[in-house]
Amino acid sequence: MKKVLRLLPFFLMALVMFTACSDDDDVTPKVSQIYILNEGNENGSVSIIDENDEVTNNYYEAINGLPLGKFPQSMAANDTHVFIVVTTTTGAGYVEVVDKNTFKHVAAITGFSYPREIVLMDGKAYVSNGTGADDSYAKKNNEIYPINLSTYEVGAKIAVGAGPEKMVVSKGKLYVANSGGWSNDDKTVTVIDTSNDQVLETITVKSCPKDMAVDANGDVWVYCGGTPDYSNWPNTTFVDAGISKIDVSNSEVVSFGFPDIKGGTKNIAISKNKKDVYYISDAVYSMSISATELPTTKLIDATYYGLDVHPVSGELWLCKEVDATTPGSVYVYSTEGTELKKYTVGSMPNSTVFAY
Repeated sequence: MKKVLRLLPFFLMALVMFTACSDDDDVTPKVSQIYILNEGNENGSVSIIDENDEVTNNYYEAINGLPLGKFPQSMAANDTHVFIVVTTTTGAGYVEVVDKNTFKHVAAITGFSYPREIVLMDGKAYVSNGTGADDSYAKKNNEIYPINLSTYEVGAKIAVGAGPEKMVVSKGKLYVANSGGWSNDDKTVTVIDTSNDQVLETITVKSCPKDMAVDANGDVWVYCGGTPDYSNWPNTTFVDAGISKIDVSNSEVVSFGFPDIKGGTKNIAISKNKKDVYYISDAVYSMSISATELPTTKLIDATYYGLDVHPVSGELWLCKEVDATTPGSVYVYSTEGTELKKYTVGSMPNSTVFAY
């Protein structure tokens, strides 16, 4: 096992301390907030929304005096820390660890080739490490990295399918969506026993699975983006897109096909009571977990870059991008599809994390 803490050089640490002390006069660290992760362009960022609906953009940079890094993809929080997965253009990404109370840098876990998503459970983190666009690292590891959150040590890597993205935990098992990476050549979900980090089975779903959610029965709903067809460029279509539902009791799969998809990669979420699935295709839809076919009535007639559900209110939080340099927005909708609020955040917002 290898401990992989990224330590700042002395002069850089001094700069961080000086800047952070200066910024503390203007920026008061906030506890138990709503975080918006913004992919950005040259530098990604975190926006934070407090209990008074006030938004602070570039929160990480304001506290630490340094930018977060290029293309942050996902984040998660426990009682003490927030973990942010940053995927750089060279593939040498890292997991930035910050103190939850102050949002100050604690450590950075390195050693990845293309980190994508993170999930926390029982004192461990799992990070999916996929394939990038650069030929120098495109064929490297397609693995899951288990991390001890007490020591930040990385355990034995777990080989999975191509381009692993979102992960969820259900009934002691880790489900990994293998998106196919840049070659779009996978349509599987890997199942891992979290007690020993061994692969149990590989389940076939629709093409290019990217996102997942777990319902009240523990069943796993898999959002599959489909394989892009560029034959009628610039009109791109997606083959075999849709949602696959995995029955975790027997690993049987029921799939529903989409006629069209638009939006980002974080396109599915479960309702507060876990009995309805929300997803984005050509609009935002709500679907009962007992339904036998896709709904035809649109809940919200628009598409978005990211979709999450508030764990207390049950409201839908939808990230809307403009481009890589223009501030994006987060819209809050009721479960009936009524717009309630709108926040201006950083560029290319992709997800909301509710840290209470």
